[in-house]
Amino acid sequence: MVFWKASCPVRDQHVFITGGSKGIGLAVAEEVLRRGARVTIAARNRDDLSKARASLAAACPASRGKIHTVAADTTSVDQLHAAAQSAEGALGPVDVVICNAGLSLPGLFSDSSLENFQRQADVNYLGTVKTIKAFLPGMLERRQGHICIISSALAICGFAGYSSYAPTKWALRGLADCLRNELAGTGVGMSIGYPPDTQTPGFASENELKPKLCLAANAALGSEVFPAEKAGRVACSIVQGIERRAYHISSPDFGQTLLMDSMTSLSPKVLPLALSVLLAPVTNIVLSLLRWRMDRAVVKARQGGAS
Repeated sequence: MVFWKASCPVRDQHVFITGGSKGIGLAVAEEVLRRGARVTIAARNRDDLSKARASLAAACPASRGKIHTVAADTTSVDQLHAAAQSAEGALGPVDVVICNAGLSLPGLFSDSSLENFQRQADVNYLGTVKTIKAFLPGMLERRQGHICIISSALAICGFAGYSSYAPTKWALRGLADCLRNELAGTGVGMSIGYPPDTQTPGFASENELKPKLCLAANAALGSEVFPAEKAGRVACSIVQGIERRAYHISSPDFGQTLLMDSMTSLSPKVLPLALSVLLAPVTNIVLSLLRWRMDRAVVKARQGGAS
């Protein structure tokens, strides 16, 4: 849902996207190309990058000379700095960094290995920290730029099956809140997005690992799952948020946007203030009902022998 017009279009800007070879990252790359940006996509697999480049070139024929790909693992400081040099050497200084690379390994706390906790923390949280570290000094020196962290709906609503994943996404919210305030007056902006469930290759792999309790809680929440063909809609909401220089990027799932707005703390509201105040009583009632439904669903699943 759009409440403000774009104030900083991405047209003619260089956008760098981690995890850009598939899913939402690839959809975001296509969206910024359609809007006239130059784009670098980074991912670990070179074959995936080649396929992504061909896909982007076919979808955006006018983008010739505006697409660059670079193989990089966001857990490696050296690879990220090399990726930054490669991107800026090919398409000029990076104006917008979108930290999209992530990993989800669902499982109940009692069943999840410490290695799974460590791996997701390394990719989701520290990988984002390392990506920002690679680009922020140049942005501060130029006194312009924008950083967008792609978090998750699990950063605002944790439930069974995500004890090793959700905390890494909550950590991203804490990081973004601190940087938003720290970067005020520098010319460098911050955004954080919480994409809803979208049918992507990563989401399909995630579903294979979900325990029954996770599925029960998820179903009780009744959140919308966006089919693959609507990944562009999710990507559009992210790019629109960046162009508006919104801090919290509203979701195409309005129920999720209401939840985001209820958890902004000292950061800017998601909805216009008057609307936020008007909806607050209803939002609190709805959230209480959803919490009851979610807990009840898990209890019933356990009574049925689910784990």
